[in-house]
Amino acid sequence: TRVGRSQGVNLILASQRPNGQFGTEPWICGDQNAVFPLAVAWSLEASRYHRDAAVLQAVVRGGDALIEAQDAEGMWTFRKKDHSTWGQILMPWTYSAWIHAYQLVREAMSAAQRRRWDRGLALGFGNIAARCLDRVHNIPAHHAMALYSAGEVLGRDEWKAQSQAFMARVVAEQSPHGWWPEHQGPVVEYNFVYINALGVYHAVSGDPGVSAALERGASY
Repeated sequence: TRVGRSQGVNLILASQRPNGQFGTEPWICGDQNAVFPLAVAWSLEASRYHRDAAVLQAVVRGGDALIEAQDAEGMWTFRKKDHSTWGQILMPWTYSAWIHAYQLVREAMSAAQRRRWDRGLALGFGNIAARCLDRVHNIPAHHAMALYSAGEVLGRDEWKAQSQAFMARVVAEQSPHGWWPEHQGPVVEYNFVYINALGVYHAVSGDPGVSAALERGASY
């Protein structure tokens, strides 16, 4: 409902700390995925938060917190809420949420804010392009989807071409029955990751080469 959506936005805003981080302690980079729903709420004309200055500021501060937490290669610590850490990672879901938020709010940001985000996103996606598309797997598929949007936003046509070529490999790896192999067979949860990656990629690129794979995956 409209009330429920408003409460969701308010809860996200209330969870943001002065340093821009969202969520509960311990902070994890995935907490910043909230920049995307906030950007959507800010961008939709039917939203009560349409063009709301406070929501835009929360998105900007949320992205700035990601920049502050990046290491020299654009990675974040893979931390979980139980305080365990799994090393450094170019977290695919966080990079996709960040770049898709940027697509929605970029023109409303100041020039200085855009320069800061451009540097942070270029650092991460530059390393994603260089390192993360070496094999067909659910995480590289998600990286490739976000890389297409990064190429559009940051004017890197070679990233868009790289994304398209990788998605063709993803389609080629799909079984005739609509699933992708993980651990020598279909894994339903991972299939959702592939379909999400291909679906968002199709929406932003219009690439007809993935349509049949989406249909097979939905049927499966």
